[in-house]
Amino acid sequence: MAVKTCLIVGLTLMYMTSAEINDTNAFVKSLTGNCREIGWEPTCERNARNSKTVAFHVYLTNSISSLSQNQTIKYDHVITNIGEGYDKTTGKFTAPVDGVYSFTWTYLTKHGAVAYVGGVIDGKQVVWAVIYGQTATWAGTTGHLVVKMKKGSQFWTPNTSKEVTYIHKLFTFLSGYKISDE
Repeated sequence: MAVKTCLIVGLTLMYMTSAEINDTNAFVKSLTGNCREIGWEPTCERNARNSKTVAFHVYLTNSISSLSQNQTIKYDHVITNIGEGYDKTTGKFTAPVDGVYSFTWTYLTKHGAVAYVGGVIDGKQVVWAVIYGQTATWAGTTGHLVVKMKKGSQFWTPNTSKEVTYIHKLFTFLSGYKISDE
């Protein structure tokens, strides 16, 4: 591989310094021909251009003073929702296509508040994030999950404790995006 790379770089430099460079198309055509002559062609994903972009970012516009066990946080302000996977009426993200997804959520509580907010995939809690017994005026925490999902699978962030006593608006948000088609 190193020899092929050196050959390609060498041929490219020779070609670039020659007086034969008339235009970009001629350069690319010549470079492609040189690569093929030595048996090297760059690999690329055939479906890269057909890959569907999926990304969302949402946050709370009103603080939550009480959230019962297993109740889902419904982030009501949608900044981005490419692929239309996030539903603010349910607080759930539904994968519009198969892929590997990344989710991050952050929430802020006030002094003495308790908040356990987990990451759930299709009804099964897979990640935990907790604020309990803090003595600071404000405390925040973040949860993160990278997971392979099938089209139609859902992700959401419910309260996983007995009761959430306070979650602050604006500083509480959820983001997700598709990393790959795998």
